[in-house]
Amino acid sequence: MVDYTQSKTSSTGGIGFIVAAVIVVLVLLYALFAGGSVETTTDPAAVGASETAPVLEEAAPVAPAVPGTE
Repeated sequence: MVDYTQSKTSSTGGIGFIVAAVIVVLVLLYALFAGGSVETTTDPAAVGASETAPVLEEAAPVAPAVPGTE
C-alpha cells in the first residue's frame, strides 16, 4: 500500500535561494553600470584660473644647430 500520510509541502527553500540570488545580481549590475555614473563633461565657465598653465615670461634663446663633422 501507498502511505499517503507524508506531508505534501513543497520545498520553498530552493525558490527563495534563487530569488535572493537574482536580487543580488541585479543590485551588483545596478552598482556597476547605473549607480556609479560620474559626469564627465566639464563646464568651461566653472574652471578656475588656478587650473591654467603658468605663462612663460622669458625663454632662453635657441642655439643654432651645428652640423657634426664626419
